[in-house]
Amino acid sequence: MSFTLEGHAVAPGIAIGRVHLAESNELEIGEHRIGEDDVENEIHRYRNAVRAAREQLLEIANRIDSSVAAPAVEIIESHVLMLGDSKIRQSTEDHIRRELCNAEWALQSQLEQILSEFRSIEDDYIRTRGEDVTQVVRLVQSKLGDEAASAPFENIPDRLADTLVVAMDLTPGELAILHQRGVAGIVTEHGGPHSHTAILSSSLGIPAVLGVHGARSMLKENDMLILDGGLGIILADPDQATLDHYQEVRKEAEHFRRSLISLRNRPAVSLDGVEISLQANAERSEELKQSLAVGADGIGLYRTEFLYLQGSPPDEEDQLAEYLSALELLNGASLTIRTLDLGADKSTDAIDFSQLRRAANPALGLRAIRLCLRDTALFMTQLRAILRASATEKVRCLIPMITSVQEIRMVRSLLEEAKAELDQRNQPYDKHMPLGGMIEVPAAALAIDDLGQELDFISVGTNDLLQYALAADRGDEQVAHLYDLQHPGVVRLLRYVLREAETLDLPATVCGEAAGDPRNTRLWLALGLCNFSMHPGRLLEVKRVIRETDVGAAREVLKAWLKDPTLSRASSLLELLDQSQPSP
Repeated sequence: MSFTLEGHAVAPGIAIGRVHLAESNELEIGEHRIGEDDVENEIHRYRNAVRAAREQLLEIANRIDSSVAAPAVEIIESHVLMLGDSKIRQSTEDHIRRELCNAEWALQSQLEQILSEFRSIEDDYIRTRGEDVTQVVRLVQSKLGDEAASAPFENIPDRLADTLVVAMDLTPGELAILHQRGVAGIVTEHGGPHSHTAILSSSLGIPAVLGVHGARSMLKENDMLILDGGLGIILADPDQATLDHYQEVRKEAEHFRRSLISLRNRPAVSLDGVEISLQANAERSEELKQSLAVGADGIGLYRTEFLYLQGSPPDEEDQLAEYLSALELLNGASLTIRTLDLGADKSTDAIDFSQLRRAANPALGLRAIRLCLRDTALFMTQLRAILRASATEKVRCLIPMITSVQEIRMVRSLLEEAKAELDQRNQPYDKHMPLGGMIEVPAAALAIDDLGQELDFISVGTNDLLQYALAADRGDEQVAHLYDLQHPGVVRLLRYVLREAETLDLPATVCGEAAGDPRNTRLWLALGLCNFSMHPGRLLEVKRVIRETDVGAAREVLKAWLKDPTLSRASSLLELLDQSQPSP
C-alpha cells in the first residue's frame, strides 16, 4: 500500500529505487566499578582505544577519493584532531580516577556534558557540530568493546545506482563510501538541515531526506521508493502513474541542472542592465573550490569558527596558514574574513565560561564581538593573523553582531595596536584593510546612519536579524512559520538599511541564507541589493533569476505593495514580484 513520509529537505533531487536498510550500530554503554589497582590499566585500555580509532579514521580517509568527496575527508581529519583533544582525554582519565569506573562510562559522562553545552548554542551551524563529538566518542567506545567495530558498510553491495539507503544516521566516512558506490539517495531517521550529513549530501549531489522518524520500521528491504530531496518527502510503494510522473520530473531536473552549468561564465546582469556581484559563503577548502567552480566573484563570508572547535585555540601562525591557503585557492579573488562568532555557551581551552553559561538566553548574551572584546588577547591573535594575510591579496575583515559605534571604535583601536606590533616585527600588512560590520541586530539596522560612518562596508546577516526582529527561532518547528522575509516590518527594515547604505556610499552585502534562496532574489533586487553572498551550491540558481528579472518592474511592485497593504490579500509579495516579470 502506498504511503508518504516527511522529513527535512536538505539535498534536492529526485531518486527512484529500492530500499536497503542499513544496520544500526547503536552501542549500549553500561557502568561498572573498578578497583584502585585497576585504574592505570583502565586508562591504558582507553588510550589504546583512542589509538585504534585514529587508525581506522585515517584508513577510511586514505580510501576515499578526495576529488569527489573532499568534504568528507576534511571532516574525518577534524575527527582525528578531536581524538587528540587534551581536554576530552584528560577529563575522561580524571573521571576514571575519581569515580573508579570503566572507561566506556567515563567517556559517556564527558560526552553528555559536552553535548549539553552544544545544545544551548543558538547558532544552528555550530550547535550541530555536537554530532562530530558524538561520532568520535562512539567510535572510541566501539574500540573499547569486546568486538572491534567493523568497517563501515562492509556488507553493502558495491554498486548502488538504483538503491536508496535508509539508516538511523550516517557518518562522513559512511556517506563518502555510499557516494563512491553510486547510491541513488539516502534517508535517515536522525539529522537536520545543518548536520554534516546534510552538508555533505548536498555537496556530493546525493538526494537526501533527513529526520524521517520511524523510517526503518515503516520501510522494508527492497520496497520501491521515490525520494524528493527538494520537498523533503519519500513515497513508498508508488503506483505506476506516480512513478511515471517522477521519472519525468527527474529528467526535467537534470535538464535544468545542465542549463545552470551553462551560466557559469555569463554575467549576473538583469534584463534592464543592472549589474550584480555574486559572492559565496565558505569555510573549508572544498567550499572555496566549489565557489570558483560556479564563477563566484569572491568570498563574501569566510567563517573562522572551525579553527576554534578542534581543541586548543589556534595560534597566530596556524590562523595565518589557513587564510593564506584560502587566498591561494582563490587565486586573486577577494576574501572577507569574519572574526570569531561563538557564544559564551561554547568554551575553548583559553577561556573559562563557567560563570557565563548561566545566561538565561545565550542569543542575548556574551557572543561574537562582545566575547572578543572581553577576551582581547584571543581577539588580537586573530586580528594580527588577518592583517598579515591582507599583505598578499584582497582581504577584508568583517566583525559579527555589531550594535554600537563604541564597539567599532574599540575594534579599530585594537587593530591599531595589532598594526603597531606587526610594525615592530617588520611584518607587512595592508594599512588600509577594509573593516566591515555585520548588521544582525534590529538596533544596529536602525542606527545604520551612525554605524556606517565608522565602517568601510556592511554585511546584513538575515539569519539573526529576522530571528531578533520576529522573535521566532527558525529552528523551532512550533514558531518557524513566523520566520518570514515577507513580513512588512522586515521588508521595511531591510529597505531602510539598504537605502541608508546607498546614501552613505557604503557597500552592502546580504550573506544570510535568505540571500541564497532563488525565491527571494527578486525581492532583494527590488530592495536595491547589488551584492549577494551565499552557499556556492545556490549561486547559479540565483544568477538565473537575476538574468530573467526586470529590476525596474520589481521595484514598482514593491513600492505599490508598501503603499497598499491590501495587495497582500490576493497574493504574497514574492508572487506579485514574479507576476510583474515579462514572459520568458
